[in-house]
Amino acid sequence: MQGEEKTAETKNRTRALLLKILLNGFLMLYAATAIFPPIWMFYSSIKTQAEFAVNVFSLPTHVYFTNYIKIFGMGTIYRATFNSLFASLVSIILIVMLSFAVGYVLARYHFRLKRPIYLFFLFGILVPVYGLLVPVFIQFKAIGMLDNQFTIIPPMVAFGMPISIFLIEGYVNSIPISLEESAYMDGSSQLNSIARIIFPICSPIVATIVILSFLSTWNEFGFPLVLLRSPQLKTVPLWLRTFFGQYATDYTGLMAALMIASIPVIIAYLIFHEKIMQGLTAGAVKG
Repeated sequence: MQGEEKTAETKNRTRALLLKILLNGFLMLYAATAIFPPIWMFYSSIKTQAEFAVNVFSLPTHVYFTNYIKIFGMGTIYRATFNSLFASLVSIILIVMLSFAVGYVLARYHFRLKRPIYLFFLFGILVPVYGLLVPVFIQFKAIGMLDNQFTIIPPMVAFGMPISIFLIEGYVNSIPISLEESAYMDGSSQLNSIARIIFPICSPIVATIVILSFLSTWNEFGFPLVLLRSPQLKTVPLWLRTFFGQYATDYTGLMAALMIASIPVIIAYLIFHEKIMQGLTAGAVKG
């Protein structure tokens, strides 16, 4: 009887070990598919165009930084980077401020139109962004908002707010209202309580919103393409099109440009990565 129990226990351990090996193997394979593209992009950027044409996946025989030198020598990258950073930072500030205000009101107050307003913003998550390119273009043309430094900011703020409001509303709901009540009893005003108590507590979800908004605004291509015409207003995604010619494409130069364009996103993620998962998981919990 004991021998049968030991055999069954051994089989269970073996089965568990095989399952663990298969699971870890799958996760390692998935991680490799995520890690390989940026690695391939980097070593392709230090190859010559001829070497890249021979074999796109082979390692470079020699290291060439010609592509990077050429890009920084062009000068257009500086203006494109400024345009993207300006649009992204202004959009993020507006998204955080407006979304926090609306999310707080929806979480803390009960009024007749609360549910319709909440559903209205929730519906904004489902709207296909690029399906509204033509209506936005027509509207902006009618009011004279095309082709200036602030043109692409309103669309990015409008389409960034729904998910931000949803996250903030859920996070504020998870904060006990007794914290604010205690502050009121101590003589604090509502605005002071929001600024000094609620907003700092919401820093994880705010960090999540910042990184998500930065990713979407920095990589935005459709609205700048349709709403901007002047070369000096080009953002980084539009600037990357300069590497595509009518008859040929500078692939190694494009890889170098993509590496440079990804640096701000990597820096933003490294700054906020500790609070991103915390904010997403906590923001999904209803109090």
